[in-house]
Amino acid sequence: MDAMKTGALIAQARKEKGLTQKELAEKVYVSVQAVSKWELGKNFPDLPLMEPLAEALDLTVTELLAGERGEQPGEEAVRDSLRFGENQLRPKIKKWRGRFIAAAVLLLALLAGLGYVWVRDNTELLPQRETVITPIELEEEQSTIVDMLTMPNKWDFLRMYRVVLADDMERIAFKAELWSQTYNDKGPERELVKSWSLGTLYAREHGQPDPRRQLMAFRMIFEEDGNLWFRIKLGGTTATSGRPLVSDLQEELSGQIIGMGWSASVGEPVTVDRENGATLLELHLSLEPKEGQTESPFDHYFLVKAYWEE
Repeated sequence: MDAMKTGALIAQARKEKGLTQKELAEKVYVSVQAVSKWELGKNFPDLPLMEPLAEALDLTVTELLAGERGEQPGEEAVRDSLRFGENQLRPKIKKWRGRFIAAAVLLLALLAGLGYVWVRDNTELLPQRETVITPIELEEEQSTIVDMLTMPNKWDFLRMYRVVLADDMERIAFKAELWSQTYNDKGPERELVKSWSLGTLYAREHGQPDPRRQLMAFRMIFEEDGNLWFRIKLGGTTATSGRPLVSDLQEELSGQIIGMGWSASVGEPVTVDRENGATLLELHLSLEPKEGQTESPFDHYFLVKAYWEE
């Protein structure tokens, strides 16, 4: 096949039919530039375009392939068309094969990564270097039960977690911390004012069948007399603490607490940092406005945190 001969035949047949390059391009759904390159012999029409192009020019596919009118289908024309189709498809097949291989490699890498995480978190075959605490998202019925359990107390917080323990973590220490917040040109900065121990729980028990994965429940209740009760359960161990923490806070803050609002991550895993711990609950405290103030901003924070202990 000769691209120059085929291009000359396309140009001749187009002019005989009184078509412009644009009109021919529209008939076979290609660009004007494509038609121009065909006629100049720079490109050969793609094999799928041969039939509609031949029909638009009142030619046969064999005539287009041969570049001559009156050419009859024959063995040589068939061989030429097959070779032509193979030459056109080869680079496309090579391109898509490369893309398929790349996609397969990426998929295998993703599956390998997911498999590694699952094996690490659900078996003892791989090392677990960090302790990860994930809040459990409750279904509607479960959430209703929790609401009923906590309804008698206005300030009652109950949350459950899944815990994946690091291999060298033996105990988890729980602390309540009071932080103050100030603002400067760089933004808000927090400073630790005071901390209270809420107890330490052993993360592993002798004879436990699967010590790496644990369930943890944390409940906090503010009572009318100002006492604050904590109850934390991790696996088979429980810590309960009660103290007049509200009065302690008011003494530390030199003001009357008139408002509270808490936030806790839901569904998002939290890694227990070996130095800074992991925040389970953040309570925003609003104080009675001082003289000359119309309102008190949330500039103090009460945190409940879990700390790493080897």
